[in-house]
Amino acid sequence: MNSDSIMDYPGYPEEELEQNQSSSNQIQVLTNYSRATLKAKQLHVYRVEIVNLDAVNAAIHASSQDSDQQSPIIPIRELQEQPIRQALFEKAQQSKPELQNLVFDSRNFAYTCKNIHKDWKDLDKQQRVLEIPYMAKDFACNFQLLIKHQRSYDTDILDKYCRGESDLKANSGYIQGMMFALDTVLRIGARVFSDVDGRHVDPAMKISTLCGFDILWAYRFTTKAGRNSLYVNVSAKGVPVTNQPNLLLLSRALLKNKKDLETADSKRLSADSLPVSKWVSKVGLSLIDLAVQVPGSSEEHRVKTLTSQSAQDLESPEDDGCSMVQHYQRKFGLHITSPHLPCAQMTDGALVPLEHCVISHPQYLRELRGFAQDHLMAQTALKPKNRMALFQHAISSLVKAKPAELEKIGMEIHPQLETLPAQVLLPPKILGKDKKPVEIQKHQYWSFSADTQVEDSRQLVSWAVAVFASKETAPENQISTFVSQLVKASQDIGLDVRNTQPPIIYAAITANMEKTLENACKAAGKQAKSPAQLVLCVLPSSSSALYGEIKRVAQTVIGIQTQCVRSPNARGTNRTKLLSMIALKINVKLGGSSLSLSSQDRPCMDVPTMVLSADVSHKTEARNMSVAAIVSSTDMQASRFQGTVMQHPLRLEYIENFDAIIRQSLRAFYASTKQKPQRILYYRDGVNDSQMDTVKQLELQAIYQGCSLIEPGYRPKITMLIARKRHSARFVIAQKDSDDMANCISGTVVKDAITSPSIYSFFAASHSSIHGVTKAPYYLVMHDDNKFDPQELRQLTYNLSFTYPITMRTATMPASLYYAHRLSGAGRFHLSQPFNELPLFQGPNKDKDTVGVAKASKKKKKKDVEPPALHLVPVHKNIQGTMYFM
Repeated sequence: MNSDSIMDYPGYPEEELEQNQSSSNQIQVLTNYSRATLKAKQLHVYRVEIVNLDAVNAAIHASSQDSDQQSPIIPIRELQEQPIRQALFEKAQQSKPELQNLVFDSRNFAYTCKNIHKDWKDLDKQQRVLEIPYMAKDFACNFQLLIKHQRSYDTDILDKYCRGESDLKANSGYIQGMMFALDTVLRIGARVFSDVDGRHVDPAMKISTLCGFDILWAYRFTTKAGRNSLYVNVSAKGVPVTNQPNLLLLSRALLKNKKDLETADSKRLSADSLPVSKWVSKVGLSLIDLAVQVPGSSEEHRVKTLTSQSAQDLESPEDDGCSMVQHYQRKFGLHITSPHLPCAQMTDGALVPLEHCVISHPQYLRELRGFAQDHLMAQTALKPKNRMALFQHAISSLVKAKPAELEKIGMEIHPQLETLPAQVLLPPKILGKDKKPVEIQKHQYWSFSADTQVEDSRQLVSWAVAVFASKETAPENQISTFVSQLVKASQDIGLDVRNTQPPIIYAAITANMEKTLENACKAAGKQAKSPAQLVLCVLPSSSSALYGEIKRVAQTVIGIQTQCVRSPNARGTNRTKLLSMIALKINVKLGGSSLSLSSQDRPCMDVPTMVLSADVSHKTEARNMSVAAIVSSTDMQASRFQGTVMQHPLRLEYIENFDAIIRQSLRAFYASTKQKPQRILYYRDGVNDSQMDTVKQLELQAIYQGCSLIEPGYRPKITMLIARKRHSARFVIAQKDSDDMANCISGTVVKDAITSPSIYSFFAASHSSIHGVTKAPYYLVMHDDNKFDPQELRQLTYNLSFTYPITMRTATMPASLYYAHRLSGAGRFHLSQPFNELPLFQGPNKDKDTVGVAKASKKKKKKDVEPPALHLVPVHKNIQGTMYFM
């Protein structure tokens, strides 16, 4: 393979195929994948079109006119288009035997392993038109069903792809299309389970609660082309399903707290004393889109929202001067027992008291708040043994049911979950102060003490505490005690805190944030007689709005480092771990570092290497844009990073103007190390299959272009890995001598079977979860100029998870990926204005740029092409280049 080509996948190295690893670190893991086979030679896809669906609307409109009712034509989607489509297709199957083998998705496509169009050669474009009569309660009309051949997939190509044949390594589009078709049929076959709002659930596995809902396990089955075989993955998610007869009882149950459940007092109605605004904020989102029966109508209505006024304060919709209470008494003879509570507003505008909104059937609750959400998470956080038993139950139930849809495409699924070989990597040697090794416990934990302190500590001289709460809720003596404890914890890890009693100022939540932080900085500077370094902010709650405003003002207006702490964490005892983590954050923001990897534990970094990571976030305060965050290392140990955030076109996954950011990153690396990187190790966060090739091609080109902007001909070797967290693969240790199962320990790597056959990839669990089942990130090596040894690349990826500086355990991914994620989060708080309204950046200013990259770059050039304008997210000059995003 030509390593200079950015269009070729690295594939699997030859030494990986030999399985020559030592058996001493080999284990067996159980996964939620099951092996599958396709007996059919081909899979055919047909497009199904139904003509004359508008006749349904016309018939209903005519029926309403005959009955002297003024009714508008109803859109077909409001008449449940999918059931009509399914009914029409079933009629076609009854009349045409050759259609019996088709699996219809109730939308636009049908699938089969039989070639039903081979006899249609005399028809135009291999299309068949069927006339289907349809009769319903209110109308009767004829439809035309058009069935046209769309595409055929050869299962032999899939088999060759899974075996990793070289000529099929880049044929991802064909395989993706085939996997999509198989996933669709598999989803239809999963209808052997019960359906709740489109989710396949098993009522036999129900978990009952007193919070207004039962928890049902929703199963999802997907296919994956693995190495040497096709696999079926099963995932399970606990979903809340209503178990109350009306919205009033449901709302009361959703508002229960832990004390209500412990006392089990069904008569306790403390929720009724809440004001209307609290009802709306706490349960309003949970009730949205629920289907209910209301008085005076036989049709189901959908909840849109809750009213901001109570039933007794709302006026009658008939404008007769009555209240809603009187209106329901007069028109329906119904009494409202809770007139002080809000009403439900339907999508058609009707207002209905909560107690008269009857929930006719169990429905999925789309969003929960408060204790209800916590209770759901607690009940669904299963131990590894129970989680794998749930997966096994799901796959066994599916296989036992023998769905006809799977038989029609010739798919067979093995009833048992797969057991796979895995490797456990050894933890690296991490170094603290004076290069002393820090002891690692259980592959992932360590601690700092007087003997082993942080590698690079800083001085904290000028700082202040800003308390955004009243002195009654956060007394000054309590804050002083917390500060004293924080000072001690900081000194224990090595942070030199010179001012142990910083000034404490109080401010209201609604106070002017800029003025408050400026006053805190002035108080710190006056006491220490030096510019303020840090403001410790104590917040009354975990309000993201207040937190975001503090970060926005501090990072873009004033230019001061801040550390936020919730007031509940500022009281009580036994907070050693929390205080140490806060101290670590402060040290990093001041320019220090926690620890580093020893030189022998930095494989692939034996020459100057810059570690680069990027993340694109599509959730911002200004909803017409996305955020791109790029971080790059500025030292040889990859322990210090600098970052850039910029506005990005909405929903665009690849990073525009990446070359200009790369030039900035290279300049920062040279300014710190006085060397140009010979290698660039690029970790890219979350890219899906459909965009993977595009992101790889464009971003690699941009990196090469950014290097050429530094110096013509400068071309460091690049290795690019895509890291994915959003996948459904789970692994637990398969115990041979016991029925018990445990989470995989830190360092567990799976590189066989369910990884990609065409792209060198692996799962690496850098941590072991305390709750639930460990989720190992999935890494795909998209490009490798360096031709790294696979074992060394896996080891380096694992080792870099030890360098996340604000915890004393391994992170789930390399630290640089976390930095990019945190930086994109910081950028989101700054973006409240529309796209293209932030200041433009036209590239580095040559007059003020003091960073030289090479001797050639010092010479003036006649033609120096500047990168295009960037819309950078503003950061104050005082904190540029620091790790403020920590």
